[in-house]
Amino acid sequence: MRIFVHPLPKYLSSDVCVLIDALRATCTISAALANGASGVRPVRSIKEALKFRGEALLAGERNGVKIEGFDLGNSPNEMMNLQGKEIVLTTTNGTKAISMLKCDTVVAASFPNISAIKNFISSFDRVDLICSGDNGEISLEDFLLAGMIAELDENPTDAARISQIYARSVHNIKEEALRSSHARHLIEIGFSKDVDFCTSVDTLDVIPILKDGVFRRLIS
Repeated sequence: MRIFVHPLPKYLSSDVCVLIDALRATCTISAALANGASGVRPVRSIKEALKFRGEALLAGERNGVKIEGFDLGNSPNEMMNLQGKEIVLTTTNGTKAISMLKCDTVVAASFPNISAIKNFISSFDRVDLICSGDNGEISLEDFLLAGMIAELDENPTDAARISQIYARSVHNIKEEALRSSHARHLIEIGFSKDVDFCTSVDTLDVIPILKDGVFRRLIS
């Protein structure tokens, strides 16, 4: 298989795209589905999210902080007891990146569901990994996660090889993530538990797959 790593969001048409926003959107999506949500609808703007008020729970953040008047923030630790409920999610980076993808298959990857994602994509000939970044800048934790997934490619492109080399140099995911500006910001505004959750590995056995604009749990 060939894996293409994109360190920043871009408009992309491809067969299989893996969206990465390790802190926190793709982890929040996975946590919501693992805890019973019927689906998570990513939307780019607050205005678009408000159209679903009364039909779904509104979740999201801007610059890390829960949006005023929304039911939930962008926190995996808030995604509890959601049986049968749909979530509408808008975030600073992740949902913007999702809106730029025109791919046949889109899945959401995080450290907690990395093995499930790797198993799912292993049968495809080409996979594109798209990092959401942080306000237009490359995100350390997204690139690290991409490198760990890119290990599936034994003949990597240059970007995939660089991400692989970086991932192999890291021995403690949480400690490395704490070097990132995004993680430091989250801790400063009171979300250290989210950083803990999002840097745990293989704690969620769930594959969020985008169907008709909504992430739903893939049932094999």
